[in-house]
Amino acid sequence: MLKNYFLVAIRHLKRQPGYALLNILGLTIGIASALLIVLYLNQETSFDKHHPNAENIYRISADITEPDNAFRWAVSQPPLGKTVNEEFQEIKQFTRFAGGGNSRFRYDDRNYEAENWYLVDSTVFEVFAVNFLQGDPVTALDAPNSVAISKTLADKVFKGENPMGKLLETERFSYKVTGVYEDIPVTSHIRPDAMASFSTNERYANSQSWGGFGLYTYVVLNEGVDPAYVEKRLNDEIIPKYVATIFDQFDIKVKYEMINILDIHLYSDFQNEPSALGNIDYIYIFLAVAIFLVLIACINYMNLATARSMRRSLEVGIRKVMGAVRTSLIRQFIMESVLIALVSMAISILVLLVAVPLINDQLGTSLMLSDLTSKEIIMTLVGILIFTGLVSGSYPAFYLSGFSPIKAIKGGAGSKRTGNVWLRRVLVGIQFAVSIFMLIGTLVIYQQMQYVRNADLGFNKDQVINFSLNRATSERWETLRTKLLANPNIENASTSTTVPGNGFGKNVMQVETKEGVMEEYGVDWFGVDYDYVEVLDIELVKGRNFSRDHLSDTATAVLVNEAMVARFDWDDPIGKRFQFDRDSTVFHKVIGVIKDFHHQSMYNPIESFMIYPNLNNRQAMVKISGDLEEGIDHIQASWEELFPNAPFEYQFLDQNFMRDYESDQLRGQLFLGFALMMIIISGLGLLGLASFTAEQRTKEISVRKVLGADVKGLVLLLVKDFIWLVLVGALPAFIIGYKIMNNWLGDFEYHTEINLVIFVVVLLIVTAFVMLTTGFQAYKAASVNPADNLKYE
Repeated sequence: MLKNYFLVAIRHLKRQPGYALLNILGLTIGIASALLIVLYLNQETSFDKHHPNAENIYRISADITEPDNAFRWAVSQPPLGKTVNEEFQEIKQFTRFAGGGNSRFRYDDRNYEAENWYLVDSTVFEVFAVNFLQGDPVTALDAPNSVAISKTLADKVFKGENPMGKLLETERFSYKVTGVYEDIPVTSHIRPDAMASFSTNERYANSQSWGGFGLYTYVVLNEGVDPAYVEKRLNDEIIPKYVATIFDQFDIKVKYEMINILDIHLYSDFQNEPSALGNIDYIYIFLAVAIFLVLIACINYMNLATARSMRRSLEVGIRKVMGAVRTSLIRQFIMESVLIALVSMAISILVLLVAVPLINDQLGTSLMLSDLTSKEIIMTLVGILIFTGLVSGSYPAFYLSGFSPIKAIKGGAGSKRTGNVWLRRVLVGIQFAVSIFMLIGTLVIYQQMQYVRNADLGFNKDQVINFSLNRATSERWETLRTKLLANPNIENASTSTTVPGNGFGKNVMQVETKEGVMEEYGVDWFGVDYDYVEVLDIELVKGRNFSRDHLSDTATAVLVNEAMVARFDWDDPIGKRFQFDRDSTVFHKVIGVIKDFHHQSMYNPIESFMIYPNLNNRQAMVKISGDLEEGIDHIQASWEELFPNAPFEYQFLDQNFMRDYESDQLRGQLFLGFALMMIIISGLGLLGLASFTAEQRTKEISVRKVLGADVKGLVLLLVKDFIWLVLVGALPAFIIGYKIMNNWLGDFEYHTEINLVIFVVVLLIVTAFVMLTTGFQAYKAASVNPADNLKYE
């Protein structure tokens, strides 16, 4: 019997290839888009699950409150890990990561760069699961001056040679390669390219300084231990014993928080995370989008199936007269929908095999096709198949199988059963609502990214390139700068300890208050050379800039921003003093005030900070005012002349600054893609409903034409029903879209506003699309000779 249903379904689809193609196309787009979202969500929710003991691994982070400021750091103090491991029996093991970021090293007279070079404790491989290709993870980092590197870095540096035992020379230390491991999965919140033994820097590894923060500290809890209990002990015992004795005198409160590594990617709100984070809110949003994509595709199938009901009424009538019962007809129609769903799913998977590599290449994502074979994805595929096959087929099956055989044979069954027209219109209205919401989200994200790109950041990032220096290259910076400025395309060049977008340091120091009293405060600061302010076109609002003509500047001068002046309510900031070390006799004085500028992303407010002169920096910035390509060529030629063995690698400052928004830009691009898919699917649904409506109103249209109605009026008569559906669907979409996207904008300290123009533009786009889609069908119906439709009446 099942085989017979299957054969009949195939014959029916062969007889109506256009109808089958339209159904398959709609379901394929919906399923493929939904599967793409599922791949993305599967990756986002899989972070750190590859560690066997992940549920017991926690990172200890810090919540710090100053008298006039508060912040949450992912990092903690150097002694914390060892201390809690020794004093807390609930903790099985600990490990720490220090460093990160780009690190230069030398091998075989060539300079290389590792993107994420960390100092780690030798216990790191007891805490985190790392697959070693060479070496022994148990002993790899036991000895000082040892390093384990990723396979990608090994291939890059050694090019097929055996890396074991080879020496990598950094500025301060020489490391012997003692292990090579598989690249850390992209679904890891911390992904080192190289892990060097912490014991190499013994002073740092054994530091007992509880005043400085900078290490990621991880602990493994014993089975069954309540993390809330350990967190309470941290704050009740460690804080009073080691931390409060330092910070209480400054009225600074420190609180530890433990976060499971499985929660870091989606739930962390700490600063200084080692990699870009996701957001659980987006998981829910994209999950809803995936469900709606499949649901909308199913709605299309139902609309197309019922729209062609008159063409199948004769088949139903004859089969009923021949003895077919309704249940067998229902099974037949559901078999057809399941068959179409199977074909659509197979094509969808083929589409993904081609599309995913292209999407990864264009959007910079790292979706894995291998995830299609995972248990979660397979279960999702089965669920989608059952949902699309049964849900999309159930309504047409019950609808078509319920035809009266006499009316069906006469050919009127499909035209008389109009009671469910409003249901179909409601379903299409839902399609419009979802599509409008997606377009609103896309335009708001695009508008915010444009706002970020074009906002007045307080500095000029255009045509500024940035590159890193090491000890040797920084010592010859003045020579390089002189060569660079010899080219008319180079306007200026400068160095600093950090660049905009990469944050800055924080220290507790003595600050002169409005009343002239020296008091302790936490101060953000970073070092720059004489030309930093000019390279970035930062406005000097009071006083003067650092100058080579004032030799004492390097010893005693500082600049502050307007936020610092406002923080301390200085009437006249010039001359106000900072004492970097309370035991020092040197006072640094404010010589100038610079305009506030965004040194961090626009997620964060502009912090008060101070900059001090420093002539040994590791970040260089060069402002190009002439021909960009010629300027870069000159910089590279000058670099290679002075440093022939050091590769020249640079980035544009504006692109580097926008990296903080990569996740939002990616989501915006995905939103746009899925919005377009929804519109296409909705277009197919419109064709179905327009076809159904025209079919139902054929005689009405013919009578109206006989009575003098013109084609234009008849087209408007048919199209206006769909325009009303757009307006009805737009209302909830506008309300929900405004609420959700306004909340999203709230994540930015500085953001654009959602204005009426966005809603008007979206409404016009969807309305125009509806008119084009349904207008053709309406025109075709209105152009038919009425005599052809009325000759048998």
